[in-house]
Amino acid sequence: ILGKRLKKDFKAVSAAIAKLTDRELSEMEAAGSRDILGHSVLFSELHVSYEVQSDTGSYAAASLNNVLVLLDCTTDQEMLDEGLAREVINRIQKLRKKAKLVPTDKISVSYKIEKSRKENADLVRALTSYQGFIETSIKSPFSDKAGGNHVILSEEVDVKGSQFTLTLCGEVSQLPTSLPPPVTQWPSGRPAGPYLTVLYNKTSRDVLLSSSGQCLSSDRLETEVKAMFGLFGRNIALSSQGE
Repeated sequence: ILGKRLKKDFKAVSAAIAKLTDRELSEMEAAGSRDILGHSVLFSELHVSYEVQSDTGSYAAASLNNVLVLLDCTTDQEMLDEGLAREVINRIQKLRKKAKLVPTDKISVSYKIEKSRKENADLVRALTSYQGFIETSIKSPFSDKAGGNHVILSEEVDVKGSQFTLTLCGEVSQLPTSLPPPVTQWPSGRPAGPYLTVLYNKTSRDVLLSSSGQCLSSDRLETEVKAMFGLFGRNIALSSQGE
């Protein structure tokens, strides 16, 4: 509004307005206007922002009519720890992408960090306090315990200057112990019972379709095939005679 009305004098008047003290602005608000460099400027033509300075915290201010709202923006330790947890989640997602995993691949994630190092204290606390938050976000188990025998990818990562190792482990080692794993290879001969011969990249493998009288589910069959050919992190489709 002022730019259209003041035209070439706008820049000089704006600079003068910016130098007005709190008292002068209050007087201008009460009077409704003020003469600035020969121009009558209405208070309603100004956009007034508030800044709060405090030795005890950081505040953001906003006003509407006669109401002033102060928002305490001081960052506490809990917020800092949550920020570290989100950084860890980011590193895990990048690792999943690097391993070419898909959402349907069930994995566990483990970490290894030198807890005795002083510079790792904040990250260790965040990993412990926000373990549940991390697990919910990545939809996988997460702990400092080894995740399993089938390691998909292990890599050292950095979060805010702290180095630690993240390891992604596959589903094979997590199969229920109550169900005996089907035999996938035989030194000689053929298995006794229904089996499936899977051909991939000119290599064939046999998988038994039942074990202890229990048939393999489609998900379990897919897991077995991925384990045999090292296809974790990839979508696969099983077909009959290539159809």
